[in-house]
Amino acid sequence: MKYLKLIFLLLCVQSFSQNVSLRWSDKMKTNGSEVIVGGKNGNYYTRNTTKDNNLVFKTFDEKAVLKKEVDANFKLADIEYQYIKNYFLGKDIIHLLSEHKRKKKTFSIYASKTNKDFTPIEETMVLSEVNYKEMVKYGVRISPDSTKIVVWTELQGKKKSKPNSIQYKIFDAKLKNVLNEKTVVLPHNAEDMEVYNCHLDDYQNFYVNSEVTKPKKEQKKEESETYTNVIVYGKNDEVKNIVYEYKNKMIDSFYLNITKDNTLICTGFLSPIIKGFLKSKKRELVSDELFIVKNDCKTFAEKQNKVISVSALYPDKVSKVSEYVPFKVREVHELKDGSVSIVAEQYKAVYHSGYQGNGYYVYFYCDIAVINLDNKSEVKGMVKIPKFQKDVKNPSLLTTTYKGKTYVVYEDETKNDNVNTDKDIKKSTTSIFSRDTNNSLFLVTVNAKGEMKKEIIYSYDKSDIRSDFNKCVVIKDGEIMLNANDYIGILKIK
Repeated sequence: MKYLKLIFLLLCVQSFSQNVSLRWSDKMKTNGSEVIVGGKNGNYYTRNTTKDNNLVFKTFDEKAVLKKEVDANFKLADIEYQYIKNYFLGKDIIHLLSEHKRKKKTFSIYASKTNKDFTPIEETMVLSEVNYKEMVKYGVRISPDSTKIVVWTELQGKKKSKPNSIQYKIFDAKLKNVLNEKTVVLPHNAEDMEVYNCHLDDYQNFYVNSEVTKPKKEQKKEESETYTNVIVYGKNDEVKNIVYEYKNKMIDSFYLNITKDNTLICTGFLSPIIKGFLKSKKRELVSDELFIVKNDCKTFAEKQNKVISVSALYPDKVSKVSEYVPFKVREVHELKDGSVSIVAEQYKAVYHSGYQGNGYYVYFYCDIAVINLDNKSEVKGMVKIPKFQKDVKNPSLLTTTYKGKTYVVYEDETKNDNVNTDKDIKKSTTSIFSRDTNNSLFLVTVNAKGEMKKEIIYSYDKSDIRSDFNKCVVIKDGEIMLNANDYIGILKIK
C-alpha cells in the first residue's frame, strides 16, 4: 500500500514539474513610462516617450539585459501621432499610429513597417481617415492566421434615435492590398445598442459584438432587459445575426474568441433574474452556470451549445457579502486537441453614495476559477483558487498555457502560500495596516484534471519591484513580460 502511495505521489510531482525562471532588468530612469512592445526569437522590446516627446525603443535579451536603444523614425514629418499598438509579422514589426487633426476635424490611422532593429522598411501609409466628430470608437484586429488586418470605426448616426454605422477595411498582412472595404448600418438605434468590439477571421468575415437593450414593449418578466448580439458580415455580403439570450438568466460576462481552426467560441457566466420588490437581489450576484457556444466560421453553422453547472465554485450555502460576487471570464485558452481552458475571476464594483453626491466605488477581485473542457465541451476538470482583493493597487491576474497546463499569476499576501480554502484565506487589502512588502507574486499550475499546485515565484520583501498587471503582456504560450514601471521582467515556463 505504501508503494502504491509513493508511486501516486511521484506521478503527481511529475505532472506538475516545470522549470520557471523570472529575470528582472536593471532599473530604468523612465519614471514609470515604459510600455511593453512584445518579444520574439529571444529579443524583448519596450518603448517610452522622453521629456522631449521623442519615442524611444529598447531591446532586451532573454536575461532582461538592455542591449540597445533607438529613436523611432516613422517618417511622419510635422505629424503629432499617438502610438496605438503593434503586430509582429515574420521578421518585421507593424506599428499602428493615430493622429487627430483638430482644424480639419479628422482622425487618421497610419501603419509603419520596421525591422526588428526599428529601421523603417517602407513609407508610412494611411489606413483610415474619418470625421473626428462622427467617430464613436475604433479598433484594429488581426486574423488568427496573421495574414489579414482589419481597421474599423464606429460612426454616429445623424440622430440619437437612428442607428450608428461601422466602416471597416480589410488589408493583407503586408498592407499592400485592400481585400474588402464596407460601411454597414447597424440594425438597432444607437441608444439601444452598445458595440463592445469587432473581430476578423481567416475567411474575411467581420464580427461585431454588442449588447442590445430591448424596447419596453418587448421586455418579458422571465427575460433579461438586454441580450448579447454577434453580427457577422460575410465576405460575400451575407449577414448572420447570432443572439445570446437565456430564459430566467442574465449574462454576467461575455467573452468572444476566434480560434486558429476558425471556430467562433462565445462563453460567459449566467446569473438568475430575481423579480419582485421584496425579493433579495443578492442572488443575482451568484453566477453558478457557464454557457459555451461554438460556430463554424466558414459556414456559420452552430457546432455546440451547452450550459454547464459550476455551482461547485460557490459554498454550499452562500451567506456572506464577500461570497456574493459573480465570475467574469478573463481568458479562453485554445489547446491542441480542440479542448479549452477557461480562466475566470470573481469581480464586482460596489458604489457608495457620499456626502453631497461625492460617491465612490469599492472594487472586489476575488476567487479565481480554471475550468477545463474537452473538445465536446464536457468538463474535464475544475478548480477554484481562493483570493480576496479589495481595492488593492495591483488586482486581477495574468494567465497563459504551456504543454497542456494552465498557469495563473497573481499577487497576494505571502502568508497565503499554503492556504487553499476560503475559510483560511487572508484578505489582501490596501488598508492602513497592509504593506506591499507582505505580498508576493504567486504562480498556480492547473493540469487537465483540475489538480493544482501553488508557489511563490517572487517575494516583495526587501525589494522595490512591483509588477503592474495592467501593463504586462503575454508574449506567447509559457512566456510573459512583466512591467514593474522602471523594471522589465521576463517570466518563462519550460
